[in-house]
This record gives sequence, structure tokens and C-alpha cells, in this order.
Amino acid sequence: MWSVGISVSPSLEATRLGYDDRQVNRIVVRMAQYFLDQEMRVIFGHDWRDDGVMRAVADFACVVAARVETGEERERRQRSDETAKVAKERMLNLVPTERQFLNRAALEAERESGGVLRVIPAAEAQFHVSESERKQVEFRVSSEEKKELRNVELTRLRHYLTSLLNPGCRVCFGGKVDGFQGKEPGVIEEARLALLYEKPLYLMGGFGGATQSFGIDPGRQGMSYWNAMNGLTPNQKRELFETTDVERAIGLISRGIDSCKNRETCT
Repeated sequence: MWSVGISVSPSLEATRLGYDDRQVNRIVVRMAQYFLDQEMRVIFGHDWRDDGVMRAVADFACVVAARVETGEERERRQRSDETAKVAKERMLNLVPTERQFLNRAALEAERESGGVLRVIPAAEAQFHVSESERKQVEFRVSSEEKKELRNVELTRLRHYLTSLLNPGCRVCFGGKVDGFQGKEPGVIEEARLALLYEKPLYLMGGFGGATQSFGIDPGRQGMSYWNAMNGLTPNQKRELFETTDVERAIGLISRGIDSCKNRETCT
């Protein structure tokens, strides 16, 4: 199953364009809805807040759960246990928190979604990737310059997020450029790791923020995005980066994914 990692957070520029936190949440749900309807899995790495994006995603997960007993979803349940498990866990959320300290809303959302949404604490993330990928993550993280523990944990979590895109891609939208957690803005680190792991990357830079900064600032290594293959032509990639039309952006991303699926590699 193809996975789409959605790396999104509000930005000052997006707010100026009329996309406040609530509108950003709606965009994330719209993307999740689209990719789930295309038989893909969506993956997030967001913390939980009452008004945050994962609360909006959780509400949508309950809608998806209502379909589990119907038609095509029933057929999935008749497959092998492992395949059925992957098919059922259509929405994954990795969080930098131990399970005993998870937000109550996260636990309730996981339970109420009927297994469609799976919340995975950082300490459990390693069990959701292969042994070879696990070793690769630990090697890359241990080679990082030693920082405070929180930064290392966030970087490790983002490596695992990227490893789960197997096969899969990452979509970036907005993102804080200051006041962020970790050694660098989360959207930027996740975009950079997508390129490092050779995963197709799609930047929606028209909404500003860290996504736009990554695509135009050579100091952040984002210039390599323009040479990396993601199934789009250079003109389409530029259009995706500049547009503020969400439906057009989703259409372009879908076109890129379809192109990648039809190739042995998309890097």
C-alpha cells in the first residue's frame, strides 16, 4: 500500500492568505480524504491539541471507520492477518511521547476509530519498520551532532516517519520558521529526510512558511528538490510550488504519485 506522509503546520504567510489554523486543518482532512479514497495510507507526525490538526484528522477517521464493514473494506478483512492489519490501519500518527503520557484525546480517537487511526509513540516506532530500516535510522541519528535529548528524539521520530513511506512519498505545506521544536523546523527536516531517503517529495510552497523557505533557500539543502524526481515535469513541479489552489495541488501530487507507481524508481 502506498503511503503519503503529510507534513503540515500553520504559517504566518498562510494566515495572511486567509488560511488560519482551522482552514489548515480542513486542508489536511481534504488531503487525507483524497488519498484514502485512492487506496493509500496517510501518515502524520503531529502532537495532539484540542484544536490541532490531529483532532480534525481523528474526527475524519471515525467517518472512515464507519465504512469498515461495507463492500471493499470487508474484502480486505478476509485477507491474511498481516495484510488486513495494514489495510485497516489506514491512518498512522507518530508522536514523540511515551504511551503512558499520551494525550487522552489521542487514546480516545484511536479507540473510537475502530483501528483506522493508529497512534504510535516514539519508543514503538521501530517495531513498524523492517530491521534493515531500523539499523539505518539508528546509524543516521547517531551520526548527528549531539544535541539535547528532545532534539535527538524528534530527529529519530522523523527518520522513522520517513522509513514508513515504503513505498510512499511526502507532502509539505506551511510550517513554522521560528518557535519550532527540534534542531530545525519540523517541515524542513521532514522534507530534507525525504530527499535523503530518496522518497518522492511534493512542496506546496505557495502558502509560505518553512515549505517555501526550504524550496528557495540553498542554505537549507532544499535546492536539491528541483533536481529530484517526483513524477512531475519541471513546469508541473514549479506550478505545485507556487499555487494556492488546494484542489489543483492535490491533482498535481496525484499525477506525480501515479507516475512514480508506474516506474521502478522515482528519484
